[in-house]
Amino acid sequence: MTLRAGIVEVGQAQFGDLVENDALVAMGVDTNDEWIRSRSGIERRWFISKDDPRKTSDVGAEALQDALNRAGWTADSLDAIVCATSTPDFDSYPATACVIQEKVKAVNAFGFDVTAACTGFIVALNVGANFIVSGQCRRVALVCPELNSRILDFSDRNTCVLFGDGAAAVLLEAREDGSGILGSDLKSDGKLVHILDAPKIRMDGKAVYRCAVTEMPAISKRLLGKLDLTTDDVALLVPHQANIRIIESTGQNLGIAPEKVFVNVQDYGNTSSATIPIALRQALDEGRIKKGDLVLTVAVGAGMIWGANLIRW
Repeated sequence: MTLRAGIVEVGQAQFGDLVENDALVAMGVDTNDEWIRSRSGIERRWFISKDDPRKTSDVGAEALQDALNRAGWTADSLDAIVCATSTPDFDSYPATACVIQEKVKAVNAFGFDVTAACTGFIVALNVGANFIVSGQCRRVALVCPELNSRILDFSDRNTCVLFGDGAAAVLLEAREDGSGILGSDLKSDGKLVHILDAPKIRMDGKAVYRCAVTEMPAISKRLLGKLDLTTDDVALLVPHQANIRIIESTGQNLGIAPEKVFVNVQDYGNTSSATIPIALRQALDEGRIKKGDLVLTVAVGAGMIWGANLIRW
């Protein structure tokens, strides 16, 4: 059988304050609940408390430990840790992955960070799968911790209402039973770097929307075509949870029925690289992913970078 990287478990960190839309108004943001819901579908999100001393590596380590506990793995069995985050502990280096490695005591692993914004999970999954397929690693952890609230400009009402904090982790292991990552496809366009950037999140919402509704379906179709599959084969679409209009447009463009499109943007907002693994954890808890299902993940993020993965569960 072909060697592939299979998803063994998904973990999630639990932290922060639940912030309803009306709470943003109380914070002084010039907005209202109806305005946010109608434009994004977001009803609430989680922010780490202002007096919480934890860093991105702390919540990342918590998510990874949750995944390890669920899988019954010890941290020293990991060969690699790939951390995808837009809010690293340090402005330049060392890598947040290495800090997480020390916190969970993954003494036999190597670690490094991926900088791909909201597409971070898609890229990290591709990288981790390639480590396994090449034979370099048997077990790889992907960690996606994001503390967006610490880089939001709360005077920018068009952007600050969209984001939330979150952290999730995915464990990969070599498999020969036909399951696992069937393929990934990635693309970027450096001409679009100006439409979404940081250190304080700035976004040209209309330009980002146009890119997302065009490129997310396009790269999904391209990946399926490379694998001689169609959207009819997909059991569940798990798109980046940035905006309900983007999610619905992507599903419609792909011809995937709404009941086969996973949506939780209303409860979390845009948690950047964490949106897809958080959604996978919830979908598993709800029984919406079963063994043998084909799961399509797709995202677009600052860069602009976009990509898709196809997973046989």
